[in-house]
Amino acid sequence: MVSSQELHPSVQEFKAFVREHPFIMSEVREGTKSLQDVYEEWSILGPDHEQWRQFTASSADHSEPHEQESETKKQETKTSVQATEFMGQLMNMVKSMNVQDLQNHLSQFSSVLGNVQTLIQSFQRPEGQPPSTNSDQPFSFRRD
Repeated sequence: MVSSQELHPSVQEFKAFVREHPFIMSEVREGTKSLQDVYEEWSILGPDHEQWRQFTASSADHSEPHEQESETKKQETKTSVQATEFMGQLMNMVKSMNVQDLQNHLSQFSSVLGNVQTLIQSFQRPEGQPPSTNSDQPFSFRRD
């Protein structure tokens, strides 16, 4: 093992930081975070970032693991309620759509595409060739 004198200065600083914030190691032991992830966050955010306050030994707002689980469940419930509300809004929009209007718009769009296609073909045709009278639509929509 490498002695502490041979470690890079930033690693030594991180070790001291972890000693000052003992709850970080409990997070690592529980598998919530890896030590590599904590080190990367520490190197990016710095040791004085507010995120680290919850991991100090003197922190009064550090919650127990079961409290963290209940908070996670609350967040999951909130997310699921939001997803349900979104699906309800989406279904209401689908119900309020007029299918006949949608079909008319798609038919108009189809004819516009046909016209654009005919226009492009007219520029690509050799000069001696007569224009084709093919009125095929690119999309086939039938009226009910």
